[in-house]
Amino acid sequence: MSERAFKKEVERAIDFYENFAGRPARRVHQIMNRYPSEIEAISHLVTSADLQQGFKVLRDGGHLDKTFEALVVQFQCLFRTEVVQAAQWRLDNPYALF
Repeated sequence: MSERAFKKEVERAIDFYENFAGRPARRVHQIMNRYPSEIEAISHLVTSADLQQGFKVLRDGGHLDKTFEALVVQFQCLFRTEVVQAAQWRLDNPYALF
């Protein structure tokens, strides 16, 4: 899978969240602007000790498949092994972190 396809899916995920939550994903946009690529930004988010509000909103709404973690697993060839493992762990244990 290509980085171009990944970027398109990131845009779709953000749009989905904003429509589902009814508010802009300001924090995500800030983080995306802080890193040189979507891959690096999402790697940071997925491996952060803090569970992002967007993950919680999507989890509680039954949309784990729309999370950045799901995108990392889907496009795992673009990510370091530890990032994929962290994303998979969050998907497998969505309520273990608060």
